[in-house]
Amino acid sequence: MINNDKSRHDLEFRLLSGFLDSEITPDLWNSLLTNGSSDVIFMTWHWQKAWWQVFARGKLLITIAIRDGKPVAIASLFSDGGMIFFVGSGCADELDFIGDISDPNILEGMITLAINEVSEFLGCRFYHVPKLSPTHESIKQVSNILKFQIFDEGELPLPKLSIKNSPDKANEAIAKKSLVRHERWFRKNGNLTIENINDNHAQIYLNDFFEQHIKRWEASPFPSLFNDPVQRTFYECLCTGVSSTGWLRFTRVIWRNRTISFHFGFNYRGTYIWYKPSFDISLSKHSPGEVLLRQLMIQAIDEGAHTFDFGLGDEAFKTRFASNTRFVKTVGLYTEEAIMKSNSEKSIGL
Repeated sequence: MINNDKSRHDLEFRLLSGFLDSEITPDLWNSLLTNGSSDVIFMTWHWQKAWWQVFARGKLLITIAIRDGKPVAIASLFSDGGMIFFVGSGCADELDFIGDISDPNILEGMITLAINEVSEFLGCRFYHVPKLSPTHESIKQVSNILKFQIFDEGELPLPKLSIKNSPDKANEAIAKKSLVRHERWFRKNGNLTIENINDNHAQIYLNDFFEQHIKRWEASPFPSLFNDPVQRTFYECLCTGVSSTGWLRFTRVIWRNRTISFHFGFNYRGTYIWYKPSFDISLSKHSPGEVLLRQLMIQAIDEGAHTFDFGLGDEAFKTRFASNTRFVKTVGLYTEEAIMKSNSEKSIGL
C-alpha cells in the first residue's frame, strides 16, 4: 500500500508483509535504528522478530516511510482489540519509532496507514518510550492533526551506571565491600569460575537456567515467568535469533562444579544489559547473586562498554550502583468515541 501525497514532501508510506519482507533487510532496519534517538536492543530486527514469533496476536502492522526511494523510518506495530501497540510491548524495557521522525509528516503517515488497517479503531498505547525521546513532541503534533486525545499513562525508572562518564563510580561499584566479601567466601571454600557464552551454545544450559529461576522465586509472592512455557520459548528464540550478532551475554557462575548463578543478557553497541538473572536459592545467605553482579560489571568494563543498564525498576541494589536514572513513559492516544465509550461504561459500573 502506497501513499504518494505530495503535500508530505514526496514521502511514501508502505505496509510490510512481515519481518521477512524484501522491502527491508535486518541490516537496513538496524542501520535506521542507529539514526534514531533510542538505539536499544529491544528495537532491533532480531529482537522484534523473536518477540513476534512467540507472542504474535492480532495483526502485524510494520509500516515504513520512504523518501527519495529510501526507507527513513519504521513503525513496528500490531493491532489487537481495536488498539495499536509497539511490537515488544510487555517484554521490552524501551520501545520507540525507528529512524528519523523529526518531520511530523513521517509519524502521521505511518500511524495513519496502520490505523486504516484496524477495524473499529479505538486508539494507540505506546509503552516505554524514553522520556527524553523527541517522539513525545511528535506524538503531540500527530494527536492534534488526527484529533486524538493524548494521555500520560505513567513512567518507570531505568537506573544506569555510566562507565564512560563515571569511571570512578564504576570502579567503586566492583570494589564494594559486600560484593568482594561474598565472592571471597566462595573462592575460599571451593573453586569458583566464570563462564561467558556469547553464541547459540547457551541453549545447552537454558533449561537449567529456567529451573533455577523457578526455584529462586517459588517461595515468593512473585512466581517465575518461566513457569510459562511461552516465556521459555521466547528466551530460546532470543538465544537463537541473536546468536550470530555477538550481542548475547549468557553467564554461568560455577562453584564446586555446580552453577550457582546464571545471567541472560546482552551487550548491544556498548550498553551492557542486566536482563534476567537467577541464583541458587539454597546458597542465598552467601549472596551468589552479588557475585554474579560484580562479575558482570567487571566484564562490561573489560569489554569497553560505556553503560551498564540495570533495566526497569527501582530496586535498592540498582539505585545503589547506578550513577544516573533515565525514565520511560507510556503514552495513550484515543479517539473521542473510545473515550465516550469508556466514560459510559464507568458510569454504569462496568
